[in-house]
Amino acid sequence: MPDAFFQSQKKRKRPNRAGGSSSRPAPRKPRAAARDEELASDDEAGAANIEIDDMDFTAGRRPAALDDDEFVDTNETAAEKRVRLARGYLDKVRQDIEEEHAEDDFDAAEIDKELIASRLRQEVDEAEGRIHRFVSSAEVTASRFASTQHVPTGVAMTATGQVYVSTKNGSVLRFDRATLKSPSRLPGGEHKGAIYAVAASEDGKWVVTGGADKLVGVWRDGEWVTGMRGHKDAVSSVVFPPLANQSAHVLSASLGRHLALHSLSTLSALDTFFGHQDAVPSVSALKPTAAVTAGGRDRTCRWWKVEEEVQLVLRSGGKTRDGEREYVEGSVDVVCALDDSHFVSGGDTGTICLWSTGKKKPIYSKVLAHGTDTDGHNSLVESTKEPAPRWITALAALRGTNLFASGSWDGHVRLWAMDAELRTFKPAGEFELGGFVNALQILQLDDTIVLTAAVGREPRLGRWISLKKARNGLFVASLDIKSDV
Repeated sequence: MPDAFFQSQKKRKRPNRAGGSSSRPAPRKPRAAARDEELASDDEAGAANIEIDDMDFTAGRRPAALDDDEFVDTNETAAEKRVRLARGYLDKVRQDIEEEHAEDDFDAAEIDKELIASRLRQEVDEAEGRIHRFVSSAEVTASRFASTQHVPTGVAMTATGQVYVSTKNGSVLRFDRATLKSPSRLPGGEHKGAIYAVAASEDGKWVVTGGADKLVGVWRDGEWVTGMRGHKDAVSSVVFPPLANQSAHVLSASLGRHLALHSLSTLSALDTFFGHQDAVPSVSALKPTAAVTAGGRDRTCRWWKVEEEVQLVLRSGGKTRDGEREYVEGSVDVVCALDDSHFVSGGDTGTICLWSTGKKKPIYSKVLAHGTDTDGHNSLVESTKEPAPRWITALAALRGTNLFASGSWDGHVRLWAMDAELRTFKPAGEFELGGFVNALQILQLDDTIVLTAAVGREPRLGRWISLKKARNGLFVASLDIKSDV
């Protein structure tokens, strides 16, 4: 029985569904609808016989005077647009080449074809990071040195002429490449302890650091932004890939045995890659989609395909001989990417290895590239009679060429040039530089090739050896290279 509390005392009326008359007034038409009806009624008499296809919507407009190059077909498809843009680009390249060779006397049409094709191949190779210029030798034409109070651990140079140096006291110094005078310290920063690595975008917008406090520090336009977390141990190496990196991605390696991919646009870690069995002291990359890492005492180099999350394991740790002496590599300390399939590595036996991703073993090795320690600094056991080899502390390459440089602590920076088949390399020059070469970079700025080096009394990641006669500081040199014909 229904509760009387929920029962209504009023009788509900049935709605009038018969469509009969009602006392409610008819709803008024909206004003906009009434106005539309008035306009339509005014035009019906004059436009009753005109169809929409016959109407002229351009009446009263003046046609703009366009050149043939500026005219764009409104019915142009996407493929036709690509063809038009490509033709315009070729015309610009042809015009530039004709201006460069205006005074030469030759068959212009035939030479233009060769020069245009060569220019296009060169620009494609540069964009892809391929090796297309071959150097036979290089020498220093001018150099400068700026002292720092603390041991420098990393160096990063930009196309705008700024040079950034990280130090063991947790600061980042900014130098002007032209003078190297009055360096300024980047403001802010949350690093606590030593900074082991620094990287910068070539336009100078971003500066990234890695420190002993497990932070990846980020500066934008010289101002501190944030410190990105995610590593379980000290960040030993950072790299800002210079090619195809519109999203501003950064790769960082740590002593916690993993590699991390960060996005500076979102200031967050995108992915983490595991596989190494020991600390990762070095990472190098030309593009954010591929990177190479050194595995320290697990004696492996790993080539990472970042997008596919795939790693190629390349095992080092082989035996090398120098006369009657035999050296067994126990650690891979530094790597440097050369192109999309080649890189070089350096280890504790002073051997520089050239690698190809198509083979699991080095395709060429240079034993004792920086000699042995005749002064006994590197003897961990006092009873060791034979001098120990000097390990490789830094590697750097000039992008798009076969030239790369290596550093140790023998008082020299050595330059090397690969052959045309990228199977071997030979000495291309050297220059004196005392102390531990903790970081190297080679960059082409306009028509000048500049090499920068961070040198100090101690190694980058420790204090196993101290060279009392060395100086802490930044070294900048201009290189004059001779190309193979």
